[in-house]
Amino acid sequence: MKSEKIFTGDSMKMFTAKEEKNLTYVLDKAEEEESLMLPEELHGFLFGLTITPDPITPSEWLPVVLDKEPQFKDDKEEQTCIGYLMDAYNRIIHDSNCGKLFFPFNYEKLSDLEYEMIEGWAYGLYRALSIRPHIWGMSEEYEDMKEDDIPAALADVIDACITITAIALPEERDEIFGSVAGEKPRDPEELEEAIYNMLPSCVEIIQLYGEKLRGEMNPSASTPASLGYQQTGNPGRNDLCPCGSGKKYKKCCGNN
Repeated sequence: MKSEKIFTGDSMKMFTAKEEKNLTYVLDKAEEEESLMLPEELHGFLFGLTITPDPITPSEWLPVVLDKEPQFKDDKEEQTCIGYLMDAYNRIIHDSNCGKLFFPFNYEKLSDLEYEMIEGWAYGLYRALSIRPHIWGMSEEYEDMKEDDIPAALADVIDACITITAIALPEERDEIFGSVAGEKPRDPEELEEAIYNMLPSCVEIIQLYGEKLRGEMNPSASTPASLGYQQTGNPGRNDLCPCGSGKKYKKCCGNN
């Protein structure tokens, strides 16, 4: 199944028509079908990059999207695909700056197709948050830390990330939400319904926490647009790299 068949239904609330066309072109470059990042997963991933207050350069995240060796026929095609991804990313950043970036599923009008997409979207978000796990309390240092030693705001974020992880990695759900000794194990369907209902508020918690940290880290640049990401189209090899490093594209992200 190639990507022209997976950009369907209400998921297009996540991407514009132009982005849909361009991202279809990009995702079809995956070497193997199983390495395809589905559109809802890609949106969740870009969403996670955008809300992370510590800048994540394209050289870090592009290899995640273009898993394994994509089938580019030449440098021009590679630059075009990277440009398409950057365009979608920058548009999501713009939405965030304008206060228009929200959890993309409307639970009051949720179709069966969209319900199936939630797991993929959460998995993309989880992968993005995992690039900077220390920010979200997802690193090992917090696993054995006493609850009283964790700031209240971060404790809420950790709980939110646990819920996101449980949706993103359903095979680990029982371990994440293991039954308390002596209690009857939770019904899997009831557990799934409960954590899915919690997801919108969990996303809001980490989104607001990211905004708070960004303001504390750099009061004069409280939005992702101030971090050096510019609308670039398709960067030439001698153009400045869109990641904001100040280097030429061919010696920075274009060298990956």
